[in-house]
Amino acid sequence: MKKTLLVFLMAAAIPMVGHAQIGNLLEKAAKKAVNKTTEKVVDKAVDKISDAATDAVNDQMNQRTPKEQIQPAEKTVQKSTYASLMGQLPELPTVNQLVKHKEAELNEKTLALLTSKVTIFSTKVLDLSSQCTALGLEDADSARMTSAAMSMASAYTGLSEKELEQLAAMSEEEQQAWLEKHYSQERAQTAMLNQAVDASKWLEPLQPMIDQWTAAGEKVDGVYSEMDAKLRPIYAKYASRLANASGKDRVGILTAYYSEAVPHIRAAVQQALNIRIKEQLPIAEKLEEQMVKVRAAHPDAVSQLLCYPKLTALQYFTETSRLLDLPEYNNE
Repeated sequence: MKKTLLVFLMAAAIPMVGHAQIGNLLEKAAKKAVNKTTEKVVDKAVDKISDAATDAVNDQMNQRTPKEQIQPAEKTVQKSTYASLMGQLPELPTVNQLVKHKEAELNEKTLALLTSKVTIFSTKVLDLSSQCTALGLEDADSARMTSAAMSMASAYTGLSEKELEQLAAMSEEEQQAWLEKHYSQERAQTAMLNQAVDASKWLEPLQPMIDQWTAAGEKVDGVYSEMDAKLRPIYAKYASRLANASGKDRVGILTAYYSEAVPHIRAAVQQALNIRIKEQLPIAEKLEEQMVKVRAAHPDAVSQLLCYPKLTALQYFTETSRLLDLPEYNNE
């Protein structure tokens, strides 16, 4: 029962996308890179590309028969799944590409970051992760989504739907004043725990499979523990120098540390990805077959959140964020 409850609470709390730093990086880079000169260059480049594309399309259309022009080829659209999205993850950047990207990042080389293979990879990961988050919501009507969101908010705050509706109509100042007067942390925790306990009862028959899914996740944790064991002595070589360094000297030391550490980081991430997609996802898919029945029996429950393939896929994409980490370790 305890493990089921823990997994349920994790499902509610897990971050949906772990790549916010990518967006911040691109925004910062764009602000630094764009000026009147580059705007002119970009405009000219876009014009040339547009003209070339138009010419190519015209040439191709002129070579087609009238029938081909009138009847374009039919396209078969395949619906995405968590497995198919995970399967679209590009090959991890090479160690050399990662080192060059980290060096450009530490030295704030904006244009180098924008054209980096690692930035392109990270952008693709962000896109796949976003698609994963949205998967399953395509056919949901707005009324049902609003009702589900309201039920969820009620379950995790302890506030009634009527109280939440009142709050929604208030200004920020009024909301703050109302919450300070009426909101109870104890009430919210009790409501959330009650929801979780109910869900754990419904999921109890699935506990053996949940244990297998959890064990696969713990196997990933073990991979990173082994990685940490390899990185600690590497970090120890640079720790004292980093403590007293600043400016370009610190950048140089960090780059040297990352260059030595990143082969181990990349290998660990690749191993973690393999575990997620080859071992954990098949278990998650079997769990989902049973979760469909749980949701049908309890359509208004917060257990709607619990989708093991989604959790697995989101964790899968989040693994890649470790590639640009600079792990620090205490002296032990």
